[in-house]
Amino acid sequence: MVLRRTGFLALGLLALGACSTNPTPEAEPAALAPADGADFAYDSKVEVGRLIAETRCSTCHAIGTEGDSTHPDAKPFRQLSENYPVSNLEEALAEGILVGHPDMPVFVLSPYEIDSLITYLESIQEPHPA
Repeated sequence: MVLRRTGFLALGLLALGACSTNPTPEAEPAALAPADGADFAYDSKVEVGRLIAETRCSTCHAIGTEGDSTHPDAKPFRQLSENYPVSNLEEALAEGILVGHPDMPVFVLSPYEIDSLITYLESIQEPHPA
């Protein structure tokens, strides 16, 4: 699903404001994708998403269900849905997270990586009062 460009793109960029220390997309690891068109189960997709978060984001963000982010401007991933649905990050992840923050690398995720990361993020969100 392709999302329309909205203010959520900017929110997504700010929310993921400092995810790694690798500044060039060429140096990023190869895309994680199912082999031979295999369809991963939900649990596998969550695990792939967790690995992406651990590899690219954990130096600044708290990526699990507890703990504080090490970077003061990096919101813990489990709190991303406080302000907007996590799925709204899809476009920002597809186009490449680009911000003026010096700690934030430039990277673009494959469609499978995006789906996996969003699945993982949705799996760890804290409940929010109605």
